[in-house]
Amino acid sequence: MRYNGVFIILGLFVSLVPQLSAPGLAQTPMDQLHGDQNYSYSGLHSGNQIRANFYNDGLVGRRYVNTTDIGGEWPINSGHRYINQQIVFVGAEVKDENGEIKHIVSEGNGCTAGNSNNADSGDSGPNGEWYSFAPLPGFANDSPPPDKSDKPRIAMSHWPWSWPATWPDKFEDKVDPGWPGSWNGYFGKNVLNADQESYYVMDDYNNREFAFYPDSTNLNRRGLGLRVTVRGFQWSNVLVEDILFLLYDVKNIGTTDHDKMNFGIMSGPIIGDRIVNGGDGGDDGGEYNLAEALGYHLDQDNIGAGGWSPVGFLGLAFLESPGNPYDGIDNDGDGSQGPGPVIDESMFQARKVNVGDPIVLINYTTFERTVTTMPEQGVDIAFQKRVVHIPAGQELSEVENNLFDDNLNGIIDENNGSQFGEGASAIKRFLYVGHKYINYFTGEGKDNPLIDEKRDDGIDNDHNWNPLTDDVGLDGVLGTGDPGENDGKPSSGRGTDLPGEPHIDKTDIHESDMIGLTAFNIYTPWTLYPLSDDENLWNGIKPGFLNAFGQFGDTDILLGSGYFPLKAKQIERFSVGVIFGLDKEELFRNKYYAQKTYDENYNFAKAPYLPTLTAIPGDKKVTLIWDDIAEKSWDPITGYDFEGYRIYRSTDPGFYDMTPITDQFGSVSYRKPVAQFDLKNGIKGSAPVPVRGIHFWLGDDTGLRHFWVDTTVQNGQVYYYAVTSYDRGSDSLGIAPTECSKYISIASDGTVEMGKNVARVRPEAPSAGYVPSQLDSLRLLVRPEGLGTATGKVAFTIVDPNSLKEGHKYRVFFEDTLLNKTISNATQLTWMTKSFTLVDVTSGDTLLRRCVQLGHGEDQPVTDGFQLKFYGDSVLVVDPANSGWNRPEIQPYSFAPYRSSKEPTIPEAADYLIEFGEVGMDTSETYVRLSKELPAIPVNFKVYKVYPSDTGEVKVESKFAFREVDGTDGVFSSSRSKTGAIKVDEIIILNDEKVAGFQFSLDKAGYDTLKTDPQPGDWVMIRLRKPFMRHDIFEFVAKKAKIDEALAKAQLDRIKVVPNPYIVANSWEPQNPYSSGRGPRELHFIHLPAKCTIRIFNLRGYL
Repeated sequence: MRYNGVFIILGLFVSLVPQLSAPGLAQTPMDQLHGDQNYSYSGLHSGNQIRANFYNDGLVGRRYVNTTDIGGEWPINSGHRYINQQIVFVGAEVKDENGEIKHIVSEGNGCTAGNSNNADSGDSGPNGEWYSFAPLPGFANDSPPPDKSDKPRIAMSHWPWSWPATWPDKFEDKVDPGWPGSWNGYFGKNVLNADQESYYVMDDYNNREFAFYPDSTNLNRRGLGLRVTVRGFQWSNVLVEDILFLLYDVKNIGTTDHDKMNFGIMSGPIIGDRIVNGGDGGDDGGEYNLAEALGYHLDQDNIGAGGWSPVGFLGLAFLESPGNPYDGIDNDGDGSQGPGPVIDESMFQARKVNVGDPIVLINYTTFERTVTTMPEQGVDIAFQKRVVHIPAGQELSEVENNLFDDNLNGIIDENNGSQFGEGASAIKRFLYVGHKYINYFTGEGKDNPLIDEKRDDGIDNDHNWNPLTDDVGLDGVLGTGDPGENDGKPSSGRGTDLPGEPHIDKTDIHESDMIGLTAFNIYTPWTLYPLSDDENLWNGIKPGFLNAFGQFGDTDILLGSGYFPLKAKQIERFSVGVIFGLDKEELFRNKYYAQKTYDENYNFAKAPYLPTLTAIPGDKKVTLIWDDIAEKSWDPITGYDFEGYRIYRSTDPGFYDMTPITDQFGSVSYRKPVAQFDLKNGIKGSAPVPVRGIHFWLGDDTGLRHFWVDTTVQNGQVYYYAVTSYDRGSDSLGIAPTECSKYISIASDGTVEMGKNVARVRPEAPSAGYVPSQLDSLRLLVRPEGLGTATGKVAFTIVDPNSLKEGHKYRVFFEDTLLNKTISNATQLTWMTKSFTLVDVTSGDTLLRRCVQLGHGEDQPVTDGFQLKFYGDSVLVVDPANSGWNRPEIQPYSFAPYRSSKEPTIPEAADYLIEFGEVGMDTSETYVRLSKELPAIPVNFKVYKVYPSDTGEVKVESKFAFREVDGTDGVFSSSRSKTGAIKVDEIIILNDEKVAGFQFSLDKAGYDTLKTDPQPGDWVMIRLRKPFMRHDIFEFVAKKAKIDEALAKAQLDRIKVVPNPYIVANSWEPQNPYSSGRGPRELHFIHLPAKCTIRIFNLRGYL
């Protein structure tokens, strides 16, 4: 395809609330709609490694009136263009009003529209009106939000703002007519299976070129009476990331049965082109492979414009084509393992049919066969509104491509093919040699259900409908209560605009006898087949026309799939895979995965949801924050199998400068992430199931994170970040891990569209006078009565300074609980922290409620720009480093939870001070220890609970019981007998309800005869490390970053221009689009005041 100058890409993108589409059209029934060129909109597929413009009249590629169109680029953001235009067209042989045979073709427009004098424009009238496919209104939002797009766009699944208010083809749904506010998905209502899905409808209502009227009930409808629904799909899954799936459903909405139709694609490439400063369209070649139903383009010297290499291959594969269920041939070869004879060239020999010889007669209305013998008078056969007479005794030869059984064997056009050259050097090619067929004379092959199968017969031909999983009703969604749901039988969507249940007719791609690729026509110049020349296009894709012989030049290609019948109200489907590969081998591997994916009805293991990423630039750092939505993902095959996050960083929007990970064939399949965080669940290391020889790295059991700070960045450099979620796959099911997409599309004018898990950010030095954000006075609130006991610390990290709320006061509250422990047959209840709650006191909002992540290594949610961390013990425990006697000469002590009680004990969260003096300074409490009562007696010590207060610490007298073991004098003491037996008294610390908590005594195990018992004036302080409890409240105030004007003036001498433009280039400068020269330059001013004016003067002092 010719190259037409340099184009600049502009991305225009877009709100999440669908609005009313075209006032008055919102609830217009389908039968009242028809194509209208005024609703011609474009879309952009960019959900994997392919980025391509497309239009809702059958074009994939660029339209010259829109100078920002790129056509088709691969890989995305590389600037390498391969597709100029790919246009769908459908033709039929008809008899017009004058009784003349005509070949009418309805086509999309190419790079030009409405000008038949241009070879890449479809048919048009004298005033530029389209005589071609045109889009139906009502299938897109005609008034998108201005902040999303300045013009309407084709409805796409990831652009909710592009959806119409209701869908004209869904008013048959009695439960939810029109599906308002929902995505009109191929897989069902609001089923977002693909990373990107597009949808539009077009028809040939206005194709007035010929005197032919396909619909006797509406003489205004012209063309062939066709309506085509079109869907595009992209997945970022590594196996199909180089494929754009295009699905076309062609419906005959007229009243005329078409017996001879052909489906074609005109592919005009620019293999080796560059979007900016391009060229290299003059050495393109093409080849085909019938077994793969694949035609493809390639570059002769493997060098693109400006010298880039390697140049990839671009393929177009018929993954499904319109079927021919009437010719008696297994067109798609899927019945090869079933019964039936095989076509060979001996069948093409002429045979003389005499009176009495067996013949097969075909009813060309029903295509029923009758086996009989040749009568003396010959036979008359009704065919296409005429009668064909075949006399007895005539030598009969099959005539290719006439849809008629010329040799009366019941098989139609079994010898379709082509011949190039003459004599011994002639090359003959046949489409169906080696395929199974039905021998109507013997009946052999009749019991092969995969010969002449259909997708509108209401039959589960291949017996794969599962009543346990597929009985979901006509809308394809479980639980809506629509017709057919849970009725125990397959519900086909035939004859309706609803999908029907899985694995029956519309939703089972195996139930079609696909004819595949039947023509491959490579030609030059590109003007040889104008889109407006119906007869030329028809002849250019005659079945069996296969002319690839190594031609190179400014070539285009026609691909055909025909012939096939299309009766009134019948729908035929075909699917095309637009496939890329670095070389021929990779192209064919990708074709294999495309076909496998399509054959399995796109049933991928579903990647986890995309996290929402926020990137905050700083000074030599970038902070990433993401949510946890991906952790709630559910896979229809493997269930809840989320495993972790990967972080990617690149200075290239395609992430091409990251370390590549290649598969067993040497193709790049993954990139090495800069960081990875996975669930701490014992699942780690390499995944058991490989993808093309690569075992996905599941992580190191690091635990999950929801923010990450990159401190290895360079100020001034633009970075692209992606946070992807991935699952663990299933070893038992043979499913490898699946990772979500990281989508970004950057136009040549700098316009950026990104997935919500991708960010573009540039760190910079702060402005002069910058004072960073802070959380001020984070403190534990204590009261005079001693509440507020926690010894742990609450820390914070300011993650997003811009989200801090100036002057807002926050408080952290805790919830506690009693943990039940049984030790030595004694039940001990001890306090532990259960959860925390974060409240914005200023606004009254509860930001985090009863969160249980309390370990300092656990990841907390980021709220209002900050993240909390908790450091401390979850239960009460002695702090030995800060406990002890007032002097070292006293015997060592023991302080432990009390364990000699039949009732549960409850330690109190406090520090404990025991002061010693003379007997009578306090009196113990009566207490029953096991079954023995300890009396109340005067003692020589006093026990205090110690709490923090605003002025220091406060002492509160504590109740206690006293068990005298060493004497009966009320003195806390110990002794050692001559036999070595050690006696120590015990202090049992009680709470106000006289429930025991701790026991204090001198330590038998550490008893030292050189040390003494405590004497009057001595004391011991027992410090505890205490968990966060309900009486603990932490408070702090947020202060946003600000500019200190005085400081800014003092820092003016720090202003710099980087880099020195007269010395070096810099890595942050944009990619040079030219083959030589310096390219664009980019300068940065750093440490400027927040508000200032920059004036640049030349050397002569002029501004």
